[in-house]
Amino acid sequence: MEELEIKIGCSVELVTAADKLRYEVFIDEQNVPYDEIFDGMNEKSVHFVIFDEASPIATARALNDNGSWRIGLVAVKKSRRGEHLGEKVMHEAIDYITSHNGHEILLTAQQEVRPFYERLGFEQDGELISFESGFVLVPMKRSL
Repeated sequence: MEELEIKIGCSVELVTAADKLRYEVFIDEQNVPYDEIFDGMNEKSVHFVIFDEASPIATARALNDNGSWRIGLVAVKKSRRGEHLGEKVMHEAIDYITSHNGHEILLTAQQEVRPFYERLGFEQDGELISFESGFVLVPMKRSL
């Protein structure tokens, strides 16, 4: 089995790799508006990126607000889906948040991947958010 590497931090190189994958998944593949993905919050966030050699294949970011953390922009390269990489990057983020005294994790999931987050212990926390584009988002929460 191949050896994957996960990197955690906020270096320019790490953010650039994460953004490359986010662009590919959210903008090119899912047609999400650019400004919804590139929102200016990268500098305040901790990034989690799984690499296969030098290529980013899964990513997430987390932002701390006094112990209440928000995970977002979870993405897995299309050709690598089904390998549990989303679960792996989420476990890394949850472990990191737990070790940094987080007391809860919030996220907003695309409706079609809600079951994925429920398996990780998240529950719906508020009303569904619908967009003209057809996207439906589910606010979710997990207490630690």
